[in-house]
Amino acid sequence: MAEEGIRSILVADCGTVLTKAILLDRVAGAYRFVARGEALTTVDTPWQDIILGVQHAIEQIEETTGRTLLDEQGALISPEREDGAGVDAFVGLVSAPPPLRVVLAGLVRDLSLASAERAIAGTYSQVVGLITRDPKVGWMSEEEQVRLVLDRNPEVICLVGGTDGGATEPVLELVSAAVLACSMLEEDRRPSVLFAGNKVLRERVVKAVGGLAEVRSADNVRPEPDVEYQEGVRAELEALYNERRLGRLPGGEWLQRWSMLPLAPTAAAFAQLIRYVWYLDESPKGTLGIDVGAAHTTVAAVFDGDLHLTVRAGKGVAFGGLERLEEDPDSLLRWVPVSMEPETAREILLNKQISPWTVPEVAEELWLEQAVAREMIRDAIKVAEGGWSAGGSRLYPHLTPQFDPILLSGGILAGAPRPGQAALIALDAIEPVGISTLLLDLHGLAPVLGGVAQLKPLAAVETLDGGGILNLATVVAPVGQAREGELILRVRIKYERGGELELEVEQGALEVLPLPMGEEAILELRPRSGIDVGLGRPGKGGKQRVRGGLVGLIIDARGRPLRLPEDSEERRARMQQWLWDVGG
Repeated sequence: MAEEGIRSILVADCGTVLTKAILLDRVAGAYRFVARGEALTTVDTPWQDIILGVQHAIEQIEETTGRTLLDEQGALISPEREDGAGVDAFVGLVSAPPPLRVVLAGLVRDLSLASAERAIAGTYSQVVGLITRDPKVGWMSEEEQVRLVLDRNPEVICLVGGTDGGATEPVLELVSAAVLACSMLEEDRRPSVLFAGNKVLRERVVKAVGGLAEVRSADNVRPEPDVEYQEGVRAELEALYNERRLGRLPGGEWLQRWSMLPLAPTAAAFAQLIRYVWYLDESPKGTLGIDVGAAHTTVAAVFDGDLHLTVRAGKGVAFGGLERLEEDPDSLLRWVPVSMEPETAREILLNKQISPWTVPEVAEELWLEQAVAREMIRDAIKVAEGGWSAGGSRLYPHLTPQFDPILLSGGILAGAPRPGQAALIALDAIEPVGISTLLLDLHGLAPVLGGVAQLKPLAAVETLDGGGILNLATVVAPVGQAREGELILRVRIKYERGGELELEVEQGALEVLPLPMGEEAILELRPRSGIDVGLGRPGKGGKQRVRGGLVGLIIDARGRPLRLPEDSEERRARMQQWLWDVGG
């Protein structure tokens, strides 16, 4: 069907744990979000057929709307019939399969290896082993390199190193070790070899590997010492993921038959939506998207139109918490507002990993899951920001760049019992500076709209403009040196519907001012000398029009970077107070 004939669109987003079906249709002359269904993903045992979960989610939409979408055999009715049954178009998004397992080998830890890690992090891939010839971090013998490959059982060996026209012999030594490792594996277990180093060596790499394993070449990730190029490695890994994961998905052939576009990774669709949000007003600030799932955490940032995507595969609320607890229990448990022993946390997180579809039954379980979300977001941003070209958005080198808006997606955020909890998770994990708008993807529409934009851009635009994603809060986060309790900011908010409110803000405070959904106001900020509220320079005040949200207007004067009390009792009391402050 031609694009102009598309009226109704159904999208299935198949995650690791849950599959969501979203129906968009024309309502009063514009595309709108109509209904949503959700079911367990059925890609694994005992079902091993992803289409079953999609059908169950679609059946929920049928029950909600009274509209027939599937025929008697369970196939999608398309195009839409005159009686309203079926839809004109279907789009499939997938993040259910496990990430590609990658062993990364290179020469210099802070150059080619760092660039390759950032490139890999933009795909559904996981670095399971690192081989380096850098004496600063641990030179590895050929035997150690081979043993690592055999132990980690990767699907891809990514070889990097040498600027174009630069080092050759050290790179070829890495290739030799990879070839030896492949020769010791059975044919069906041999990894693909992806070479993204010194381009003059490509033919020699292909010759060295021979027919022993598949060889792929990509543009050098570090063609010059001060130049990074991620796109080549990223494109090859995406192609491998599409081939080995999406192309072999149980039941995926049916999903593909329904779809008017090739099945796409959820993270890529989410990133496209974030890019579109930036283009809405081409803000001098960056635009940030955070999607926290059960198994993956995705960070998409746009600066001056350039998109930076990071996928932390295996680092989600259900499948990342236990590992984080074992790595650093104090970092995780610092966010829990009650005393909790590591063993208790371990039991809760183990149960979550075994049964990731379950929801917390008591407050302690909820707080622990929200603590995991904070750590997953912080970890993902730490990995991502090394590759950001933030330009003027980064006011301070040690702090988060300025972002406006910040879009929050994922069940742990959208499903928070109170919207203030979602806002506090974002403030603690992202630590925004200046003035930002927090948006909440309440229905899981962000990746859906990114996918739909590839098929029918107008549908994505109108659904977004029609309230598909909600304002959560406007945040003001002052930056500057001050002692706890010192007056740092005076705030006046003049409501468009009448009335005004004034507030004096002290260092360390977390204040919430009423500004309901649908309302606008003029916000006037008068910071103390040396305090930066993002209006041009420290000490500069001004006025700005702001919109209401589910939480309202938040003044986060807790300081940047955020520092928690070292005393455990004081820290827990502070966390509890912050929850009360935001209505959590």
